Amino acid sequence: MKRNIILVSVVASVFFIVLAASNPTKSPVAKIEADYHTALTNWNNELKALKEKVNNNLGNRVEWQQDYLKARLSYKKWAWLIDYLDPEFVKDYVNGAPLPKLERNYSQIQVIEPKGFQPLEEQLWSNDEEFDKSKCIELINELSQQVDFFTRFQKQQRLLDRQLLEATRFALIRFFTLDLTGFDVPASNAQLAEWTVSWAGLENVLYSYTALLGNDEQKLMKEIRKDYLNGKDILSMARNFESFDRLTFLREVINPLYANLLTLHESLGYEKSADLIGLKQAVNYSAKTFFSDDFLNPFFYTQLVADDYSADKVALGKLLFFDPALSASNDRSCASCHQPIKAFTDGQSKSIATGFQGTVKRNAPTLINAVYSPRFFWDMRTNLLETQFEHVVVSSQEFNTSVLELINKLNKSPEYVRLFQDAFPQFIHNPINPYTLNASLACYVMSLRSFNSPFDQYARGETNEISTEIKDGFNLFMGKALCGTCHFAPSFSGIVPPFYTEQESEILGVPEKSAAPWKLDGDIGRKGGMPKDNSVIYEYSFKTVTVRNVALTGPYFHNGAYNTLEEVIDFYHKGGGAGIGLEVPYQTLPFDSLSLTKAEQLAIKKFMEALTDTVNLTSVPTVLPSFPTNLALNKRIIGGVY
Repeated sequence: MKRNIILVSVVASVFFIVLAASNPTKSPVAKIEADYHTALTNWNNELKALKEKVNNNLGNRVEWQQDYLKARLSYKKWAWLIDYLDPEFVKDYVNGAPLPKLERNYSQIQVIEPKGFQPLEEQLWSNDEEFDKSKCIELINELSQQVDFFTRFQKQQRLLDRQLLEATRFALIRFFTLDLTGFDVPASNAQLAEWTVSWAGLENVLYSYTALLGNDEQKLMKEIRKDYLNGKDILSMARNFESFDRLTFLREVINPLYANLLTLHESLGYEKSADLIGLKQAVNYSAKTFFSDDFLNPFFYTQLVADDYSADKVALGKLLFFDPALSASNDRSCASCHQPIKAFTDGQSKSIATGFQGTVKRNAPTLINAVYSPRFFWDMRTNLLETQFEHVVVSSQEFNTSVLELINKLNKSPEYVRLFQDAFPQFIHNPINPYTLNASLACYVMSLRSFNSPFDQYARGETNEISTEIKDGFNLFMGKALCGTCHFAPSFSGIVPPFYTEQESEILGVPEKSAAPWKLDGDIGRKGGMPKDNSVIYEYSFKTVTVRNVALTGPYFHNGAYNTLEEVIDFYHKGGGAGIGLEVPYQTLPFDSLSLTKAEQLAIKKFMEALTDTVNLTSVPTVLPSFPTNLALNKRIIGGVY
């Protein structure tokens, strides 16, 4: 009851609606900039006041919690703009996950303890035995210092119209994928209060800019205000975090508002960052919804540009993918371990090694939507799609050859030479080389994109037919079950919204096998990947892969320890490795039970099954290029022997 009183009092003190009255002396950007700078000053002062109280032991923890919530809600009201303008600052010092990380700008491996609101919240709401006063002081002092610096810096900057409009659209992504999942509220249970304040923060922009529309665009103005007010009404009626209907909110509020804000931006004639900067961006700003199949830009995650991608390159890459001639033994292809019928996995706990001599180290993940990641392999040891292939080529357990030997072999096929020349005319005299080999395979893998499952069609409003169980499963996935705080929508993988440029890994404490007695799997994961990641904080950490097409991709986890989705859901429900009694010092999964009923667990399974879509992705070549000087090789089996 005390916590609820705190939340009500804080919301009452900081929540207000700014109805953007016309002001002939100020443009929207000038008015919002002035409000923003005033808000930063207030936020800065609130943190200083909290710092003063904690450092001098004034008041008690209940009062500190109230002051914390006041400062926190001041941030959330303007998070839509703060996060857009300086996402690295927010992640490092204000609102990053309460987990240790590595210093990104230091040549040596240096662990940085978590900073900002979230670890401070965990301290303030911890029990008396776990409360660490000195740690609390350290956290609030650091947060106050950083926000003070940020406030002074921001007051020297001028805002642009395009920044405000873009920030508002990205705020909708953030709101749905992070706020509504409870991603950044680890202890206070203040989700509903934060939702209300975050939503209120958008009103200033929406009302200011729609007022600039002419008479011919009054319909758009009315639609945007209707969408916004509909969202405000739905949020005001939310009873609790667990029962909130996120799927209805997506279809009735987020989707139409996100699309209409794009129309507003274009109607006002302001430039867009994507047009000005000329750099690849992960989010296609022109997408109508963030469940559109073009929402994420596949070229952001590769060295390729759009002009490099063509039908003949995809077709060539497809032939190479299914050709066992790429292996030294001439019986193993990419498709051996990535079979189309199984959503490009192989159904094995760990893939079978070449020569059928044991297995490789890990389970074969799906290649559908694999392009959407800035890091690849379970241990995240490479950051380019194109460089994956070489790891497979040189592995003694996989292709067991070298890129040079492979190029020499392919050059003995006139058909392959011609296909490479047609696909890469700029290399007419040297068509088969490391670049063209990697690029063609990358083009084929890039073509394996899937955002048209039954759930996607419903999420976009293209159909109204979906079961209640699937709806419930999605709402659980994005809420109570906490799945959506690691498997982020819409990819349902570990690429982090709202900008989708960062790939997360998690320490789950996966055992060697699914049945008791349990023993922690010995694979150290990301700690053994890139040299930069060789830290204890990444020991047993593995890339968060997509759950799209998960109904076809078992067994599950990096070691294939779990055979069914029911087992996987139960593992998470129990609290991962620590929840079943294993010692996992840096586990990133909550240790305690999720308190899911059997019906709720079944609903989550049904939702994940509704993400299945392999349409037009599974065809196999009917013939492979010939080798006139090696007739035995012409008898090789498409896809290899497995």
